[in-house]
Amino acid sequence: MAKPQIGFIGLGAMGAPMAGRLLDAGFKVTSSVNKNRKSLEALLSKGIEEASSPAEVGAVADILMLVVWDEAQIDTILKGDDGALASLKAGSKILLMSTISPAYCRDLAAELKPKNIAIIDCPLSGMPKGASEGTLSLMAGGAAEDIAACQAPLDTLGTVYHCGDVGAGQVMKLGNNAMFIGTLSVLLEVRDTVVSQGVDFDSFLSVLNNSTGRSFVSQNIPVPESSVMPFPMPQKDISRLLMTGQEAKLTMPVLNACYHHTLGGS
Repeated sequence: MAKPQIGFIGLGAMGAPMAGRLLDAGFKVTSSVNKNRKSLEALLSKGIEEASSPAEVGAVADILMLVVWDEAQIDTILKGDDGALASLKAGSKILLMSTISPAYCRDLAAELKPKNIAIIDCPLSGMPKGASEGTLSLMAGGAAEDIAACQAPLDTLGTVYHCGDVGAGQVMKLGNNAMFIGTLSVLLEVRDTVVSQGVDFDSFLSVLNNSTGRSFVSQNIPVPESSVMPFPMPQKDISRLLMTGQEAKLTMPVLNACYHHTLGGS
């Protein structure tokens, strides 16, 4: 059976090594520049094919993988001038591999259903190391038959977890990121308290990591010097989970505090 042709847009820190693995596995991959052409040029020697626009990418893609920043970038790639939706054929699959709103994924799936273009939300976890080594966790939301059609290239990238219908992959990823960021927020506050009492923080960590409070964060992540982390990606992800909770009329006081205090959100 012939391998599906892959359109891939978003060759950043995660996307570039993912596209490289697909090329190494023998998939035909076509891309157009999203923000920086340096990564695309580095993959030319592996056989990536360059297109001049998302529309040209869509014209050859059986599966279109998008690993970009947010919903606005996805809209531009799909619906902007020379957007991919103008050329994607019926039966194509679009993998939304960014961390974005579950509601956005569901709305886009409903919009494209009459065109027989399937949406699968498939955010990923594992950092650039996992992208390079093919050990990502791929949290997929969508119809089982659509995910099955993408199984071969996804297996090249990591382990696929079918989380439910469209949007469920994003719910899983946002929940995972909330646990990660929330844990780091608590650790920052504890660090300041520990140090204020004259206890060496590295010594504290060595005990913590052999005790019941240990976590992936305490065992693996360098702790920032500041107690405030005004970083765009955590802000984006926590804000998306807070909005999802608001849609369900849920309150999340701990995550709200994390967003406004630790992440400097407004």
